[in-house]
Amino acid sequence: MVESQPPQDLPAAARIGLFGGTFDPVHYGHLRPAVEMAEQYDLSTLYLMPNHRPAHRGPTGATTQMRIDMLNIAIQSAPRLAIDTREAERDKPTYTFDSLKELKAEQPDATLLFFLGLDAFAEFDTWHNWEGVLELANLVVVSRPGATGSDFSQNLVSRQQSVFGDTIANGAEGVIETCDVTQIAISATDVRRRIAENLTVRFLLPEGVSEYIDAKRLYRIS
Repeated sequence: MVESQPPQDLPAAARIGLFGGTFDPVHYGHLRPAVEMAEQYDLSTLYLMPNHRPAHRGPTGATTQMRIDMLNIAIQSAPRLAIDTREAERDKPTYTFDSLKELKAEQPDATLLFFLGLDAFAEFDTWHNWEGVLELANLVVVSRPGATGSDFSQNLVSRQQSVFGDTIANGAEGVIETCDVTQIAISATDVRRRIAENLTVRFLLPEGVSEYIDAKRLYRIS
């Protein structure tokens, strides 16, 4: 299978989305929101960006290459979705700021939209160089059931929108929008548990991904 590469040679006026995660494994809870975000924001491409060393959890159940393989299988019929492997290829902890800085250098005229959940945005002030992130890209905060913001995040939205407005126009940076997408209550943790307990994962993830997991005997206890 051909491995996806970081974006190259996109149109000058491209609107590029970035959606990070562990994707261990990728499932419909990732994929359905991704296609809706790409449509809603008229993106040239929405790049799914798998992490190599997730800062918030222990080792992954599948290797980095396996998680990339599963993403490649999952997005075969989704033309606006692609994979950016730059973070997966770093054999060290990685930061959103560094990835956005690289991408901006590659595509200086593109409008960058970074998608994150409301729960992650509530802790945005703990991110490495979060102010630098806002100088490079726009944030799209995706609502999630049961998630709440923080005083910091609410005040930051008010500050940014008073300066930059509340709509991400082409060429914009520093805008923060919120969006609603279809939420499917699937977690990769539960998918892995079900596989370990020999329970079906049918209709939780693409069939091709399930077949890959079976072939590689991923997430099994023995």
